[in-house]
Amino acid sequence: MFAACGSSKQVANTNTTTTKQATVKSDNTANQALSYVRKVNDNAVYANNIVSKIDFTLNAMGKDISVSGKLYMRKNEVVRIQLTPFGLMEVGRLEFTPDYVLLINRLEKEYVKATYSELDFLKANGLDFYALQSLFWNELFQPAKRSLADADLADFKTDMNEQPERHITLTANKLFFDWKTNVSKAQIDETVITYAKGTSQQSTVTMEYGDFMPMGAKRFPSKEKVTFTTKAYSTGKMTLEFLLNKITNDTNWEARSAIPEKYKQISAQQFFAKLGNM
Repeated sequence: MFAACGSSKQVANTNTTTTKQATVKSDNTANQALSYVRKVNDNAVYANNIVSKIDFTLNAMGKDISVSGKLYMRKNEVVRIQLTPFGLMEVGRLEFTPDYVLLINRLEKEYVKATYSELDFLKANGLDFYALQSLFWNELFQPAKRSLADADLADFKTDMNEQPERHITLTANKLFFDWKTNVSKAQIDETVITYAKGTSQQSTVTMEYGDFMPMGAKRFPSKEKVTFTTKAYSTGKMTLEFLLNKITNDTNWEARSAIPEKYKQISAQQFFAKLGNM
């Protein structure tokens, strides 16, 4: 009887030890994953302003448009793309703000001013200003949040066994986020956002990054290519590609574009219809 009790006690101790070891191992893995997510998040540039000359290419409605221009970004205020062929005269402008999207056609003196829910290629992907901003700024983000607190980073998932590329993922309602990162640099190389995955309403936004350049103590991509793909609306697939050169932190510019009084307001549908007929 004493022998049996001793044997039973030994088994119980062994099981307890195994459970504790598994818990410690699980905790260590979770801590390592969180540390990696934190490292990627900390690699975002410090600048509040980014200004750069760009070579811009738009592919939409079966058309390719390539033109030079300028990119203006001010954190939590605006992302603006100005199109200036040969650097001589501005012909168009695309401006994202927290409240609206503005498209200006200076050649025909027309403009579109709409909310994010009124533009098919944004509505179909569940995107707001802060999501778009984070795409352009090469950052991790969560829907509807201006910035990430350290406590938010625990919501992201990653597999520490993945090498040399590692995916960081996040699920929020109908949205699935996938950031492909370079492990050695803790750098985001691609972001994929999928809305309503596996349904007839599925839409995808993909942002690819390349040719990272020094910006202060951090690095920023000089190549960005964003592709909007949707099954839900007529705009179908749209691709915007940027090649940045002469990146600066210039602050001497206005965050909002003024619309000339003589310009005529048109709908987004009219704008894209004209684009398809070009």
